[in-house]
Amino acid sequence: MAPRIGFIIIGHPDYQNDIGEHFARQAVEALQARGIEVVFDPVSHTGAVEAGKAARELIKQDLDGVIAFLGTWIECSTALAAIREFEHLPFAIWGFNMFEWEGKRNSTGSFVAVCVLKGALDRMEYRHKNLIGLPGETDTIDSAVAFCHAAHAVQSLKRTRLGLVGYAAMAMYPGTFDHVLLRRHIGPEVVHFDSYTVIERAKQISEAETDAAVAEIAGQADVQATADRLRKSVNIGLALMQLCQENDLNALNVKCQYEFSQQYCMTACLPISMTADAGIISACEGDVIITTTMAILHFLSDQVIYYGDILDLQGDQMLLSSCGFAPLSLANEGDDIIIQEFGHKGFDGLICSFTLKRGPLTFARLVEGSHGDYRLNYGTGTGVDTELRQGRFPGLEVKLDGSPEKLIETMASQHFAICYGDVTEGLEDLCRVLGIEAVRI
Repeated sequence: MAPRIGFIIIGHPDYQNDIGEHFARQAVEALQARGIEVVFDPVSHTGAVEAGKAARELIKQDLDGVIAFLGTWIECSTALAAIREFEHLPFAIWGFNMFEWEGKRNSTGSFVAVCVLKGALDRMEYRHKNLIGLPGETDTIDSAVAFCHAAHAVQSLKRTRLGLVGYAAMAMYPGTFDHVLLRRHIGPEVVHFDSYTVIERAKQISEAETDAAVAEIAGQADVQATADRLRKSVNIGLALMQLCQENDLNALNVKCQYEFSQQYCMTACLPISMTADAGIISACEGDVIITTTMAILHFLSDQVIYYGDILDLQGDQMLLSSCGFAPLSLANEGDDIIIQEFGHKGFDGLICSFTLKRGPLTFARLVEGSHGDYRLNYGTGTGVDTELRQGRFPGLEVKLDGSPEKLIETMASQHFAICYGDVTEGLEDLCRVLGIEAVRI
């Protein structure tokens, strides 16, 4: 879903609002060209009363955030009349430098308007973003687009319903969370289910549904397991999808060990890979914090998200690898996709066996502190040539752009999530809005 951003122009009756509106139209067109849905109020608002009224009309449009474009010098009281109406949403102020106009270097006072308003907003402790640049400047548009995606992510997190099957697996303390604080400070609601609910639902899946899902997987992968084993695994995935649909869940985490992997004798690796490819943000081991991180990356990138354990760190290269979770859509081009038995003592079930796509990526991990605070550890790197871990387990070797020493110093869990491309500016914008400490690796 595209970010939906309100765009309002603030001006001054004694300045050249026509020029400000000209650049505002260009800015809106540039954002729209980058996939942003813009709700545009094209008229400059130069008085406090009308600016407040215009902002009240604008926020009726179910916005993710707002950009206040300072077309000319403004009076702070005019801008604040608008901002007070949308201060509950992520917002940015946008001004521009001097420019060429009719053969002369000209100014509408927009740059100084940003300076004076920024000083006021900082003093008032607003967590806003400042944009300075003409709409024809790529860096400026990139920064504005990052803000729009961050605003969308912030609003989407508030509306996220995360299904948790079981609780934290294998005494992984960093995967535990405070339900109330997560809901208040980050956004997701966590909806709890027991393993028994999923297992009983899996037993009731119709033969026709199972046949269709098995055929789809067999068409994508080399299945090196018996038909009965594949059907048992697939039915868990179908049961999870039913629960997600019935409960309006858009994220999911399943505690696999030991209820599924030993007692039911079928890990959740393939099932949550299925749900991930069906558009549900999915993870396992009861680590709600990593699932929330995955949701952040998903809302910023609109991608299927993978997570894995840091299982090795050699110099500036880390191996991210999961037990067997790997959405089939993320397989490296040309790799054989194999579905096979776990083949490891203490775990019984099927795994996805392939390496992930190569290329530039962003990795991240949200961390819940001891006093209701949060931080985000994040960085960039490049997925490089990778072999199956121990000849069977999925993963990706990542060459870090940042410091391996800082990664070790700041890590708070073995689990990290990845998306492809560089979304770090969006992460930083999101952290600013939510009051999260941003720690770049």
